[in-house]
Amino acid sequence: MTSQSTTYRSPIWTDRDNATERRIVAATVEDVVGGTETARDDLTLKLRRDPRPAGHPVAVHESRWIGHLRRVSAAKLRHWGMPCLVDDAQVVISELVTNALVHGTGDRIAFRLLLATDLFVLEVDDGSAQLAHITKADALDENGRGMFIVSTLSSLCSVSPDGTKTWCIFTIPTTPRRSQ
Repeated sequence: MTSQSTTYRSPIWTDRDNATERRIVAATVEDVVGGTETARDDLTLKLRRDPRPAGHPVAVHESRWIGHLRRVSAAKLRHWGMPCLVDDAQVVISELVTNALVHGTGDRIAFRLLLATDLFVLEVDDGSAQLAHITKADALDENGRGMFIVSTLSSLCSVSPDGTKTWCIFTIPTTPRRSQ
């Protein structure tokens, strides 16, 4: 079985299948998509957060947004005719939104779905200037795998230069996969 990957012809991108150099680069969605004028659909949902001291757990009513955003995204992907991306997108949404809820410092989280000609983009703005990073978790670690999972399931993941937005791209399959 051969692996298919997309290599972006810009000096800042790395091939996602190059396991020795899996990293997150600083860029904006517009750097890759070419601006919002090329978007076929662009949906942004803003969630208000309750203030909480660092280290305190996320409020239950806020954590419910993860499931809501997964369902909205699944419905949008099916509407766009891309049900083959639903499972991977839902896992990535869980990781990005959970990271925003746990590590974000802003009073709002912005969740964005963008559909371009050949790309589907997920973006989460958590208001925090702390850059997301990929870590190598040990077998017994309970945390530390989220961004590795995001980088594995998506074609590319990145953070905005100011660190407030974490986003990833899924390449839209040119040939639909059959349901199993």
